[in-house]
Amino acid sequence: MNYNAYEILGLSESATQEELDARYNQLREQYQKDRFLPGDAGEEASEKLQQLEVAYRDIMIEREEKTQTNDFRDDADYTDVQQLITEGKLDEAQSKLDQRVTRDAEWHYIQSILFYKRNWFLESKRQLELACEMAPDNERYRQSLDKLTKILASNTISPDQMRTNSRPVDNGPTIGAGNGTCTGSPCADCILCNACCNCCQCLGGGGC
Repeated sequence: MNYNAYEILGLSESATQEELDARYNQLREQYQKDRFLPGDAGEEASEKLQQLEVAYRDIMIEREEKTQTNDFRDDADYTDVQQLITEGKLDEAQSKLDQRVTRDAEWHYIQSILFYKRNWFLESKRQLELACEMAPDNERYRQSLDKLTKILASNTISPDQMRTNSRPVDNGPTIGAGNGTCTGSPCADCILCNACCNCCQCLGGGGC
């Protein structure tokens, strides 16, 4: 804005939305009534009413743009979620991910990692598919999906795990072969983990 719209409403830029709306409604009611006054008083009220409407509109546009910018800035960096995954704090990582406003391709990619870590392999694959649909030129997403698809087509994952197709209500026990791995094979774990997050550390110490 090339003028101070807040001055027209008699407010500062720190005013809350509630204060802004209340002041706008108060002045609007006053000017609408005064514009029927005779002579200059009526003309002045009509002019102020027009200025009020423009100022309020511009303030709302400016605030919406700031909100969108802040949302994008907050969601653009997933370092905090990735760190929680590395530390094995999956519930906290999921909570932070769910709080994100913008669910871009990277959001679905990180969600695929979380689902994989919980042994929800079909859910993980679906999230990778969504990431690829949203960013078809991203080679990292495509390679991860291709590798995960090959793993799912192998015999390293039990039929029970293959049947999952939605996020369970609770975590439940880890399904595996009883040897501390996710798929029952340390090497398959390594391949699948690299497919999802390109980082063997997410195995929590396991590996080939």
